[in-house]
Amino acid sequence: MSATIGVVVPVYRVERYVAGCIASIGAQTLAPDRVILVDDRGGDASMQRALDAARQAGLDVEVLTQPENRGLSAARNAGLARLDTDLVWFCDSDDTVEPEFLEAMRDALLASDAQLAMCRTARVDEAGRRLSIDEDPFDRSTMPGTELARRLLLSEARGYACNKLFRRELLGPEPFPEGHVYEDVAPLLRIALSTARVALVDAPLYRYLINESSISRRFGPHTHDLFVQDDHVRALLADAGVFDGADTDAWRWAHLRFRYDGVVFPAANMALRAKLAGDGGSAAAGVVARARALIGWPDLPRLWWHGARRQAVAAAVLALNPWLYAQILRRR
Repeated sequence: MSATIGVVVPVYRVERYVAGCIASIGAQTLAPDRVILVDDRGGDASMQRALDAARQAGLDVEVLTQPENRGLSAARNAGLARLDTDLVWFCDSDDTVEPEFLEAMRDALLASDAQLAMCRTARVDEAGRRLSIDEDPFDRSTMPGTELARRLLLSEARGYACNKLFRRELLGPEPFPEGHVYEDVAPLLRIALSTARVALVDAPLYRYLINESSISRRFGPHTHDLFVQDDHVRALLADAGVFDGADTDAWRWAHLRFRYDGVVFPAANMALRAKLAGDGGSAAAGVVARARALIGWPDLPRLWWHGARRQAVAAAVLALNPWLYAQILRRR
């Protein structure tokens, strides 16, 4: 089996973690053909530590320096534009992978003639201890792209680019929407909907660091991007025609779950935690109001009868009494 592999690693303010990431790429049983480090102008020692780690691992890397800090999506797109390899992997620079990650992913993709491969994801703390595995065990070696799309909406598959290996032609020129923090779900949904076959690797080969300082886990102006993501997802599903086919009810249910689990609750939780900490002010109140506006009373019995009873109750409390919701959140 032969296919060239390119790796894109955006680097931005990860000086505590990036050496481990680069070392794990250098330790692969199947060496990548090209590794591009995209310097996103973090203004710290991250790039130097990445280069030192690459030298120590004997890993040949190319450096692409952004003209200014432009964010993760722009960094990925810029790195992708430099690649002419058959396959592409986007690795987040605060994460690590098992040594067999690239070999197992490439072999699975080629053996099943798939357009992308996906492995399971282990969540780890800063000491490297495994906390959990995101996905349930895979019970087969492939699935259709439409099934992956539905699983992404239901949080049964994670909307990460980093635990996947893509055929280059599947991505297009600029797959990630620039200027937004929550950048993975909508493009991955689009890719999944255009994919005939996804190869599945049951082992948890990607190690996702739970980093509480990550911008995606903190409240700020970027929290509004969750609502933008919801708009993008809804438009993608409508354009794909999934609401007009035989599985309309299943798709509407999947989209409903995504709206609550992927938008309403994360936005409200970050904003209310900021308020509880004395931060956020009127901006946090605005996000909470926007999240509450997405709650539809007809949604709640549907959530309940489909087994999402915790979400149904939480949505009702958030809609009726955000102060009580915040007190419950404080105790979690």
